[in-house]
Amino acid sequence: MYTSIIEIQFQPGKMDEATKMAKGMTPELGQIDGCRQFIVIDQGEDSCLVLALYDSKAQQEAAAPKAQELLGRVGVLAAAAPERKGGDVVVNATF
Repeated sequence: MYTSIIEIQFQPGKMDEATKMAKGMTPELGQIDGCRQFIVIDQGEDSCLVLALYDSKAQQEAAAPKAQELLGRVGVLAAAAPERKGGDVVVNATF
């Protein structure tokens, strides 16, 4: 499993609007091959952390153009360019 980790700082007061936009994109996210889970974490102070879990790094890389398109939609609300990272998931437990 592989994850994209994206940290976004929004313009003041724009977190709720960004959250609504992200919720509206979930059908499109579900269509991305290999994307198994999409999580948005409100970090407070108009900041969020986005985790997108894929079956493999190759599928994450293949999804990059669509992911960039979707991120661009909420990007108009961002205060700065999002910070992106990625990595192999080494522990994933559901209880």
